[in-house]
Amino acid sequence: MRQTTVSKRELKNVGPAIWRAVDVMEQEFGAQLTHDSGHDGENGEEATTWIFTFPRHADAQVAVAMNVRKLSMLMRGKTLDGRPFDEVASGVAKFEKRYTNPDKGVASSVLGARAPYLNPSAVNPLWRVVPATGEISDLLRLYLNAAPATTSVKALADDAVEPTAAPATTGLPVQNPKGPAGGKSASVDAETFEALLERRSEVGQAGEMLAVQDELSRLAGLGCTEPHRWVERVALVDVGRGYDIASTWRGHERFIEVKSTTSASGGMFITSNERRVLTELGERAWLYRVVLKADGVGEVTIRLQDPMRALPPEAFEPVVFQVGAGALTRAAGT
Repeated sequence: MRQTTVSKRELKNVGPAIWRAVDVMEQEFGAQLTHDSGHDGENGEEATTWIFTFPRHADAQVAVAMNVRKLSMLMRGKTLDGRPFDEVASGVAKFEKRYTNPDKGVASSVLGARAPYLNPSAVNPLWRVVPATGEISDLLRLYLNAAPATTSVKALADDAVEPTAAPATTGLPVQNPKGPAGGKSASVDAETFEALLERRSEVGQAGEMLAVQDELSRLAGLGCTEPHRWVERVALVDVGRGYDIASTWRGHERFIEVKSTTSASGGMFITSNERRVLTELGERAWLYRVVLKADGVGEVTIRLQDPMRALPPEAFEPVVFQVGAGALTRAAGT
């Protein structure tokens, strides 16, 4: 495999938009050039295609044509969390052509064993995508289901997950696991706000993504032929649901709350809303513990079924208290 900096000097007809995309993939998302087709086009000019692999993101891949001035990319039809890519990214790219058969329209030199992630099928097609000007970062975030690179994992404190907790309060109604009536999320209280902040962090995002991949592998091992149809990362759209991942293949349902950390020896934080929802779900509720390294690599170390029954009440310690604005104003004498 040739190094990108060398190839930049060798390829003379590549447009600046393509080099900008290469820089974004490598510098912002940690992509690695893993294959260079290197075949010649008409009139002897080089008609190479590069395949980039994203080790931080479940080894997802993108193929880029390097013999043209216009940027176009071959990208899989579903995002890493199973959503239709052409739907979620329609505002930041043009989806020019859809491939469902690896033998028709897609060069064999950029597929097969060299790019297993990109092999198209009827269930998960391949798209030729043209990003809108200046939108390559947003396009890749949607494709890889990645948080914006504004916070380093190293800069986050150990166990930087939902840094709030409250004791369970007896007598409170149990929230419907599908959310409040009418399909609206619960009001954004202090706990939910802190949970939202966590899920926007790299630790929370990476942990949920790893748990999604773990669940997809579990369903595939059970014989599910289309696991992406059944696994939804609900935390992306409803932070008040009480769990992060819904896995709904009949007979093997799991509603998974993911707790991510950068320290294997640390504990976890959990909100009262999560306790209520996971209690109601009973044996369908699961708690996944994900331990991440500074480079984003990690693993699911604990899979705990019916966690609210498995964990004794004394394991839950109240660590946050809410003070109303009125009391604060009176205490300040204003």
